[in-house]
Amino acid sequence: MRRILVTAISGDVANGILKILQETEDMVYGCDIYDYPVGMDRVITYWKSLPAIDPVYIENLLDKCREYQITHLIPVNEVEIKVISQNLPLFAENDIKVMVNTPDMIEIFQDKFDTVQMLEKIGGKVNAPKTYLYEEFVEDGKTYIVKLRNSCGSKLLQKVKTFREIHELKVDFRDIVIQEYIDEDAEEYTVGVFADGKNTSTIIFRRKLKHGYTSFVELVEDEGIREIAEKIADYMELRGYINIQLRKHEHKNYIFEINARISGSVYFQYMLGHNIVIWWLDLLDGKADHVYENKYKRAIGIRELTEKFVIME
Repeated sequence: MRRILVTAISGDVANGILKILQETEDMVYGCDIYDYPVGMDRVITYWKSLPAIDPVYIENLLDKCREYQITHLIPVNEVEIKVISQNLPLFAENDIKVMVNTPDMIEIFQDKFDTVQMLEKIGGKVNAPKTYLYEEFVEDGKTYIVKLRNSCGSKLLQKVKTFREIHELKVDFRDIVIQEYIDEDAEEYTVGVFADGKNTSTIIFRRKLKHGYTSFVELVEDEGIREIAEKIADYMELRGYINIQLRKHEHKNYIFEINARISGSVYFQYMLGHNIVIWWLDLLDGKADHVYENKYKRAIGIRELTEKFVIME
């Protein structure tokens, strides 16, 4: 029986993972930097962890894994993923299998500029918005989006046209990229891609965001997007899962972000049979050859708000 530790259990991604694992026979543990994280009632044991930037984070995490005889680790937060991926030999020495992509892949996809550079190497129909470092940017009257170079989601995200507007943001120019603005009326998609060395599967959602979260998804079939996703997976020799985010504008698909981690749509995917959490765990255990069959012509998903008590005396 697997003894699985899921980190950052106060977040929406981790809670999607926990809901999936609750339907298995696995023993599931959790940690987070908060005293009372949302997911604490979904795990056997919860403990408050150190922040991933703490110098003794890895040492502390390994101690806890040994204490609870953890066999599989699922890091969820981007900072945790990066730090843990840089210390994989230590976990291997303790017979702990870690659900992360390769360190090189993580480095590329956590950097928005490096991601665009990689996409340009693939070429073909793999498009990305024009993206510049501060020193490369030239005003041309068009609208651009300023983003933090190393971040996830919608952090910063300011529309600009001039250097003056960039300067008003009062950020370190080394920390930003300036990216071509794709019309907000363009359809936005989130694409889940899983590969195990034998099969590559994709699931495509048209989505809407609310407060930075995916609040609405609609399952779609789009051969152009599927072809792009599989091309990226092949190029990166993917053995695990990535999430691609793009906008469709004037019949072209513009990829603006790729996440080398499980996405917030993980439970939506699970409900439709795209069971990436179990597939990835099985892959770590030497089992491959998963098969995904889309059984639905149409599916719409809505994220709801809920309330619960986890402690009552």
